[in-house]
Amino acid sequence: MMTPASRERVWSGVLGLLLTGSIALHGYHALTGSRGFWIGVTLLMTAFSLLSSTRLLGGRATAVFFSVGVTLGFFFEALSVHTGFPFGPYYYTPLFGPGVLGVPLIIPLAWYVIVYLGYVVTNLMIERQPLVDGSARQAIWLSLIGAGVVTAYDLSADPFMVRTIGAWVMLNPGDYFGEQLRGFAGWTLVSFLIAVVVRLSHQQVPARAPSPVTTMAAAYPLAAYAVWWLFFMLIAEPRGIRVVAAFAMGVPTLAAATGLWKWHHAGPPSSTS
Repeated sequence: MMTPASRERVWSGVLGLLLTGSIALHGYHALTGSRGFWIGVTLLMTAFSLLSSTRLLGGRATAVFFSVGVTLGFFFEALSVHTGFPFGPYYYTPLFGPGVLGVPLIIPLAWYVIVYLGYVVTNLMIERQPLVDGSARQAIWLSLIGAGVVTAYDLSADPFMVRTIGAWVMLNPGDYFGEQLRGFAGWTLVSFLIAVVVRLSHQQVPARAPSPVTTMAAAYPLAAYAVWWLFFMLIAEPRGIRVVAAFAMGVPTLAAATGLWKWHHAGPPSSTS
């Protein structure tokens, strides 16, 4: 039978391998200019997020998070492809593979991944702990901040996906590297809705780690968000978004890292909050 320490090493090892694989695919793009690498990144990060969430929130809360993220992500993507609301009119190219109702299958998975990472980053930024199980008012407030963390990612990702990768085409190009500004309002809205439903669901399906949360377990989602920060800041094209990423993603990354450090040094009582 595995001891808790050996079980924790297995968790950490698998998460480390998944994150390393994602980093390797980013490096592959940087070296070769490959445009299809994001499919592999999304699949690896989905597995990473599910495993990380199970470690932090428990299996039931993770199932709720995944279901809400994928369902709402798909609904609003399909709605926007067909009506223009809330992201503006656009269509996906074949690059991301097969889909349903004009939405590639990996896109709802990507919504789950980035909202989950933003969820943990926000907890560390604001509450200085990886898990927060508070009031409805607190859930709304944290979801608003988390929506900003997610949209900070989108400020870098969208121009990269359109102008460098060619994953989708905006029918009415806008002022932000060809993106319509209302698209970011749409990202804020959808990421808020996913996060607030998940946080409010904790009242019925509590987020409870199966064992005391270690610093490594709390650090992994932050590390994943930081990988995208570094990628967009150092490598991504068009070059202008590197400056945007440096600040838009850098501030929450460093603030969450500070929160993680404070939580780590606060001692065991906060580790299972």
